[in-house]
Amino acid sequence: LVEAAALAAQGQQYPAGALYVVATPIGNLADVTLRAVHVLGLVDAIACEDTRHSAALLGRLAITKPLIAAHAHNERSAAAAVLERLARGERVAYVSDAGTPAVSDPGAELVAAARAAGHRVVPIPGASSALAALSVAGDVAAAAFTVVGFLPARGGERARAVAAVAQQGDAQVLFEAPHRI
Repeated sequence: LVEAAALAAQGQQYPAGALYVVATPIGNLADVTLRAVHVLGLVDAIACEDTRHSAALLGRLAITKPLIAAHAHNERSAAAAVLERLARGERVAYVSDAGTPAVSDPGAELVAAARAAGHRVVPIPGASSALAALSVAGDVAAAAFTVVGFLPARGGERARAVAAVAQQGDAQVLFEAPHRI
């Protein structure tokens, strides 16, 4: 798979000293893109939301790289380690557990820090749960949509958020954990 990904990516430029924000599969490993596999094999290190989850994904892709924990609770301090690597000219990827980092997942602070330090940030797109849900909704009027993300977990806050979302005129995409549906 790594060789096929490298072949597919021939001729593309992947600058050094850049942060690559890599979308990962949303639940089906077959949804990983060849470009994502290529970049994950190319970079010098991978920052990730959960090193255990990412190590399992990388193992299935036969990729071994140093992992840097960069989750919601340590994102600012982890950004410093990533920025040091970028300053040395290393390529660093960032992955969340599933989907696109910084979209209802950690990553936005890391991206902002890399940009503020003058480093390139390169998106590596992949599967999108929001677009997948919209594609099968059959909502012919959904010319515009809003990704709301995750609602609050608590009753009162959740009820207020649902009431606010219900007032919007366009299609709404809400995320929810399977155990809470």
